[in-house]
Amino acid sequence: MVLDIIGAAVMIAFGLLAIYFSAEEGLSDAKMLIVLFIGTILIIGGGWIIVTRITLAELLAKIAGIIFVLFGFFLIWGFSDITQYQPGGMGKAGVFFGAIFFIVGFYLLLFFP
Repeated sequence: MVLDIIGAAVMIAFGLLAIYFSAEEGLSDAKMLIVLFIGTILIIGGGWIIVTRITLAELLAKIAGIIFVLFGFFLIWGFSDITQYQPGGMGKAGVFFGAIFFIVGFYLLLFFP
């Protein structure tokens, strides 16, 4: 299963790069249009592999993990620094709750099914 996801990620990355480089060179050349078409097919194929291999519960857990990690990161690094409209002691609570969100999100992102 892991190799399928890695293969799909490589297909999507190669497709995106093919589209980027073909759009950068110009779409007037026939060979560039073929490269653009192949890149589109690779993106669709890689997306299809990912969609058919990953269940909805795993996908939602990973999305929730990303959101929790980003929110925890904000609470640790951004929230504790704002003293214009909050007392200084609130930053310590923000760091505490941010660490909790960050750890839970990290677990969901890497170790949950």
